[in-house]
Amino acid sequence: MKRAVIYARYSTDLQNDKSVEDQFSLCHDFASKLGATIVKEFSDRAKSGASLFGRPGLANLMTAAERGDFDILITESTDRVSRDIADLAHVHKVLKFRNIEMQCVNGGLMDTVQIGMYGIVGQMQREEGARKVKRGMTGVVRSGRNAGGKAYGYRPATGKKGELEIIEVEADVVRRIFGIYSAGMSPRAIAAALNGEGVPAPRGKQWNASTINGNGQRGNGILRNPLYAGQIVWNRVHMVKDPSTGRRISRVNDDGAIETIEAPHLRIVDEALFQTVQDLKASRGGVHARHVQKNKRLLSGLLKCSECGGSLVINGADRNGPRVICSTHKESGSCSNNARYYVEKIERDVIDRLRKMFADTSIIDAYVEEYRAESKRIAIQRRNSRGAKEPALTAVQGQITRIIEQVSKGTIDEDDVLAILPGLKAERARLKAELAAEEPPTNVIEIKPRAVNKFREDIESLAEILKDRQAEPTPEMAKAFREVVSGVVVYPRVPGEAYEYEIKGLLSGIAGPELSAVVVVAEEGFEPPTQGL
Repeated sequence: MKRAVIYARYSTDLQNDKSVEDQFSLCHDFASKLGATIVKEFSDRAKSGASLFGRPGLANLMTAAERGDFDILITESTDRVSRDIADLAHVHKVLKFRNIEMQCVNGGLMDTVQIGMYGIVGQMQREEGARKVKRGMTGVVRSGRNAGGKAYGYRPATGKKGELEIIEVEADVVRRIFGIYSAGMSPRAIAAALNGEGVPAPRGKQWNASTINGNGQRGNGILRNPLYAGQIVWNRVHMVKDPSTGRRISRVNDDGAIETIEAPHLRIVDEALFQTVQDLKASRGGVHARHVQKNKRLLSGLLKCSECGGSLVINGADRNGPRVICSTHKESGSCSNNARYYVEKIERDVIDRLRKMFADTSIIDAYVEEYRAESKRIAIQRRNSRGAKEPALTAVQGQITRIIEQVSKGTIDEDDVLAILPGLKAERARLKAELAAEEPPTNVIEIKPRAVNKFREDIESLAEILKDRQAEPTPEMAKAFREVVSGVVVYPRVPGEAYEYEIKGLLSGIAGPELSAVVVVAEEGFEPPTQGL
């Protein structure tokens, strides 16, 4: 008898979760007709069929196919697997290569021709559904209602679907922002002032300059939002999925696709003030600002503030060179670290410290021993944890099976079933969730000698590259440097005092794929890596 697995999926949180169970039921009946034995069920709940990414159920199914765990894939229809032509064809191609049949309740055995036909139909239905949604939203906007999204200063009007009303307290904040910006105050200073007064931010804990500035092309941010001038502007952007990552990315639409509807009842800022602010924004920024070449330094993106975790960014320069400051303090004033640091001094200090640290590569040997011991301890701990939970799950499943058998034989009362079964199911769900959250047991990680040698070679190469302090960072230098350094945490300082910071390093490639790269602290030397595991 052939082994079969079932795959079920439904698309959105708005659909009934029982949809998966209904699909399972149909597929079980179909499997009986095929004479196949179901060995496992896979599912993805509230997941789109437009991409293979972000669907752990399907990913686990394909992994099981690689192991040869089943002979037949049963699903309600091909669009449960994918609504994209290319993705559906890829799944079918992989399964066919491994001699696995794809059987659909609605269609039977799938061959190449049927996959192509159903793939086209599935993608057309998905795209047509998107067009209908967009058409409906266009109608909503043209009727003067809100098509979705939340704007600071507004809330949904009670009993009036799709309509907004002004929140006067927030509207006063909006008018104040427009007024003081037009008077010459910068968005960063405005954000700092609002945070200092404890004014609640639209989202998150604090106001930022970006909240006020927004994006010119997308028309968002307090100062750019046309809704404050009594205009509903919709369809500025559209979303597309990157086929290589499955992520949704926004793209700016042409002017002809944008819908603009007058809504004077939603005006918060008078037209003259709004236009004054737009003119100021255009004069101070503009398209050219996005194309200004920015200097890429050796530590770009690696410098972090110890107080808030924010990045350190360039903040002007003097005769001693460019300086950096905490971006959180600069943008919103919510971080207390207002110190400026000479970035070239930090670069020189970090380089010197690394060269001294790795002059004796026995440091690596000591670290490797610590790493191996800690990895062994964690692996044993994980095996012990799973060793207790897996038998418990088997026992609970056995109790549920026995109760169901008693129900079928009529040897147990319905009241008893209702009293016992929900608790057992809840315990089963808890154990399954805990086991799924744990990493599967692995053998004790062995450090690869070749990787250690390669790491040492990289350190030596880095030292050679960094001999010339005056050299501009090259791509090769940056690559070698970032294979060793993952971050430099800078502490607050008093003017005139020495800089204090710690260097965080990556020992990537030395451990196997079971663990992610380990972050360690490099101060006087590598500390034991227990905290990074």
